Amino acid sequence: MGTTKDGLWTLGFGEVGATLKVLQDLGVTKDHLARARAEPNYARRVAAAFLSGGITGSISQQLARALMGNERYFGPEDWASLYGVRFTKKQLRAVAQFPWNEDLLNSPCPLVAGKTIRETHFAFLELDRINGDPLTIMKWQQLQPAPGQPRFYKYGSEAWYGNQQFAVRTTGELRWRLMPLEIVPNSTSKTFAEQTAMLPTEYEVPLAVTEVSKVMLYFRKSGKYANSSRYARVSDLASAGGRVFVGLFAAGGLRVDHFWGGYRGGDLGLSAARKF
Repeated sequence: MGTTKDGLWTLGFGEVGATLKVLQDLGVTKDHLARARAEPNYARRVAAAFLSGGITGSISQQLARALMGNERYFGPEDWASLYGVRFTKKQLRAVAQFPWNEDLLNSPCPLVAGKTIRETHFAFLELDRINGDPLTIMKWQQLQPAPGQPRFYKYGSEAWYGNQQFAVRTTGELRWRLMPLEIVPNSTSKTFAEQTAMLPTEYEVPLAVTEVSKVMLYFRKSGKYANSSRYARVSDLASAGGRVFVGLFAAGGLRVDHFWGGYRGGDLGLSAARKF
């Protein structure tokens, strides 16, 4: 939402009139404005068009959104409207093609019996930087501060990982991701080696920052936490050698922690991401 300083109420009469003239010349009538005042859903769609910065998903992106459903898809226009991301034309060209087709999204999920991939996965555009800043886990703490939602369990100096490489320096990539919303089924009570041996060849274990991005972005679209009752092991190691894990929100926020890879925990499963 805009601040008082940049709010619409600060516009002068001449600026308002000039804006309305531009809209009128494009075919907008007073009936459209009346509808925006009367219908909240219509107003939200109009606002989203402004906030997206004019970004329109490519045909393959629009198809992916339609197949996945709005809650399970987060594209460049969502980044623009919800986080104010400014994309360059080069960046938009690089991610224009959504890499998984309709047949794949409608195919049986190799992890959850009786479900399709589009029913069990979340598709999102991962970023390496956000408006010039590296998108690390610590940057995510700035983007989603307490006490709002989604949030982290610990912040700043209270978070043990505030000086850890995987949280301070490691970023994701500018690329599409397709990830199960929950941990790999039946992956708890196993060592990390045993868990990774379960993965189909089409999947890999992602970074902690990628799992964090999945959780945060899914909440912004659905109002729900992904993987809300278990921890998910990821590929990063803490400086002491423990395998990093992410998840379990019952204690009041997203927890990021670590444990040795040979531990078999009943609440400790595995994160996974679909390969290209």
